[in-house]
Amino acid sequence: GPYRTSRTPHAREVMRALSDNHPCKRVALMGASQMLKTQVGLNWFACSVHQSPANFLWILPTGKLAKRTSGRIAKTIAAVPELSDRVAAPRSRDSVNTLDTKEYIGGSLFIVTAGAAANLSEVPARRVLFDEVDRAEANVNGEGDPVTLAEARQTTFERNRKAYYPSSPTITGESIIENLFLRGTQHVALAECVHCSHAQPLEFERLQWSDDKQNAYYSCIECGGIMTESDKNRMFAKGLWSEGVEGDGETVSFTINGLFLPYGWVPWITLLREYANAKAKLDEGSEELMIAFYNTRLARCWERQKEQTKASELQ
Repeated sequence: GPYRTSRTPHAREVMRALSDNHPCKRVALMGASQMLKTQVGLNWFACSVHQSPANFLWILPTGKLAKRTSGRIAKTIAAVPELSDRVAAPRSRDSVNTLDTKEYIGGSLFIVTAGAAANLSEVPARRVLFDEVDRAEANVNGEGDPVTLAEARQTTFERNRKAYYPSSPTITGESIIENLFLRGTQHVALAECVHCSHAQPLEFERLQWSDDKQNAYYSCIECGGIMTESDKNRMFAKGLWSEGVEGDGETVSFTINGLFLPYGWVPWITLLREYANAKAKLDEGSEELMIAFYNTRLARCWERQKEQTKASELQ
């Protein structure tokens, strides 16, 4: 059905930062899986086509993801009359609507992969969306940082360019999205206590099992009041973010973890169970599950415990 910001209220500020009215040049969202990242990108693209059309470059780390994203975009265009009226019809003789290129009045959407540097050097684009940038190569075919390569496509649009980086992080010291987050304003998602209205970040370490291990609850850091899964709608209703810092003057950055998934999606008790499984594997000497949990559920980088040798040192 129609998109409703009330379902994920924290998306509101991210979309405001992406609007033409906001002065920032870059928006970074370091978020958990299924946390409003790609949907915000779809909304941004749709707004671009309808309100201020221009070339739009959408970059994916792999061809498989590019194909899946192209399908989501096609379904969005078909479902929204304002878009279907403006975007070329599939198999149209007079214009282009293919898997990787969609023409519309005033511009075109180009869907490319980050794997080939050539994909990032051919198209001038006012707007760039680099989805899951941490899954891309850190040095694209030896030609440099993928963020720098992507934003080079915006050279002729310095006055009104905008780039969006929605991604979950990876490993400390290797994460591109963490670096972008630290360059920016570093807004952290907040929830309101249903008892005292104190706005606070949700920290996984404060999430507790119920006595029967069948449910989870969260205690307010201010008043100690207990909040359960059914309180989520009231906790998140205002979509609050922390004040943030000054940053580099160009980047607005946000981070939001899996505890903010809406009621009816992945529940808190599932997060506790996933962590317990990952901890058991970690105790056995395997850190893969814990890395995935930190990255995709907590939106945190994982710091490797084992001694590592960097590829550059080996070279």
